[in-house]
Parts: sequence; C-alpha cells; structure tokens
Amino acid sequence: MKKETKSVAQNDTESATISPETGFRDAARITLRAALVKMMKNAPETHAGLLRREPKPAEVEALHDMRVGTRRLRAALSVFARIFPKDDYRDIEREVAAITDALAAVRDLDVQRETLAAITADMPPNEAYGVERLRARLARQRDTERESLIKALKKLEKSRFEKRFTQALERATTVGKKEA
Repeated sequence: MKKETKSVAQNDTESATISPETGFRDAARITLRAALVKMMKNAPETHAGLLRREPKPAEVEALHDMRVGTRRLRAALSVFARIFPKDDYRDIEREVAAITDALAAVRDLDVQRETLAAITADMPPNEAYGVERLRARLARQRDTERESLIKALKKLEKSRFEKRFTQALERATTVGKKEA
C-alpha cells in the first residue's frame, strides 16, 4: 500500500512534504510556515488597495486572500497550539485574531457594496436611488474600517510579526525534539 504525502509550500521557492512518517513538530513547522507565507504574501497588495477609496479588483482579491490566509493560520495554530509555550501561543493568536477581524470588517463591506451594485443594475432609477444612498453609507463605513486595517497592518509590520512568529515557531519545533 502506497503511503500518501502532501506537499506544502514553505516559501515561494521551496516546498516540504508531509507524510505519515512526519513527526508532529515537523508537520507543525511545515504547515504553520506555509500558512504564514500565504497570509503575508497578500499584505503588500492589500495595503495598496487600502490607500485608495475604490481599490482595484486585484487589490480586493488580495484582501480576500489575506483574510482567508489569516483564518487558515488561526485554524492551524489551534491544531498545533500544544507545541508552543503558552505565552508565545497567546501573543501570536491574539495578533492573528486582531488582523483577521480588521480584514473581515473591510471585506464584509466590500461584499455588501458589490452585491448592492449588482442589484441596482436592474432597478428603475427611483428605486436605485435609495440603494445607492445605502452604498454611499457603506462606503463611508468602509473608509473608517479601512483606516483601522491600515493601522493594524502597520502594527503587524512595526512589531516584526513575521520574524517573531518564525522565531517562536523555531523555538517550538526545535526545543525538546521529542514528539509532542
């Protein structure tokens, strides 16, 4: 019987394989590093889209992908929580939760505005007027959430989150190399 393996990207040029023989800590390192890379690779385009009131479609997609990445990272963190010292896990999880929430606030408003735009396309002008007013209100709300997300992304960068996460992951996966 052939054993299944799963290739997981560690960064843009390297991948690692998880197989039934892969230890828990090694699987954690591979999975969490890949999730971090996937999340962070969308940060520059997400940030660029936040600098304008009406982002380009690719920037909206990058924000969506970054949000998905944070949710996947949080899920992986919960699976592998026991490898981390409690303080490291708590700090990392808290930061990922904060950025997830900030991304969600903007993304949800983007989806609402897109949906309303599609609805108004087939409406008579007198009915579309009310929906357009709602879209304008959502745009103002998005501006507020957009500023919050910009601050959250800057905080993530200023705190060197990616480096601290990688260091915590290295500590968690190399200390006491026994199976968790």
